[in-house]
Amino acid sequence: VYYKFYQNSDEIPNIQALYVTHPNPFSEVDEFVKECEKRYCLNIVKIEGSMKPALIKYLKKKPNIKAILVGTRRNDPHGGKLKEFTPTDDGWPSIMRVHPILDMHYTQIWEFLRSLNVPYCVLYDLGYTSLGSKNNTYRNPDLKRSDGYYDPAWKLTDESRERCGRENIRQEKMNLIEK
Repeated sequence: VYYKFYQNSDEIPNIQALYVTHPNPFSEVDEFVKECEKRYCLNIVKIEGSMKPALIKYLKKKPNIKAILVGTRRNDPHGGKLKEFTPTDDGWPSIMRVHPILDMHYTQIWEFLRSLNVPYCVLYDLGYTSLGSKNNTYRNPDLKRSDGYYDPAWKLTDESRERCGRENIRQEKMNLIEK
């Protein structure tokens, strides 16, 4: 839609983007972001830290931004009560969050990516199903094969197990078991 809007223009402006990085990021994620920057003509501002302070910094640099596209889905943590267009919560910088894939399921995302040959981060082919930093992200144990290797993320069939390779999710489940 963006490129169609500018199809008769002499110059297409780059799409503004924010990349909030984790401490100790995967080099494969950083490489994928660089590839996307070129492929999709993105103007990426990279800010390390957590989302709220990063968003504050970003909006100080880009005060004309009024809305952001977010890849949250309904079954993601804190995604259950969101709507397609949701203003930020109280105490956050005021901006409209747009959730274009909110009601898509894990398997639908993979079907879309694979059927249209949309490039994705190589880590998903190595058994990762949810990416954070090297400090809190592991291959999903549900994808481990008997030979010790891992199946790609798109082979995961139970979307409730998507975040089983994330340390904070593992810890929450261990706490529930202990109770």
